[in-house]
Amino acid sequence: MHRFFLVTAFAFAAAFTFGACTAPEVESCEEFKDARAACDAKNGSDTSGEDKDANLCDSVDAECKEFYDCARQQECVEVGGVFRLDYAKICTMPEGKECTEIAAGG
Repeated sequence: MHRFFLVTAFAFAAAFTFGACTAPEVESCEEFKDARAACDAKNGSDTSGEDKDANLCDSVDAECKEFYDCARQQECVEVGGVFRLDYAKICTMPEGKECTEIAAGG
């Protein structure tokens, strides 16, 4: 019985540590951050997206999942000499929610 408890406790700890318990909206947020950072990297500066996205996924509202899923799939386009994910006109945030601090900028 003691061995079973230890094995179960270890398995639970390992699953938690390796992200098995990550909420779907947090995963969507992280994928959005990756897509935006890849697009920002085309601008050739070291300030790609790390500062503006540093805490973006720390407390994600579940209602933002659909926005993140939409935004991360949009094209990386050049507008005014700057590359950006083109999501501002296509992907809408839930009413009364701020899913990203630079939504209008895309």
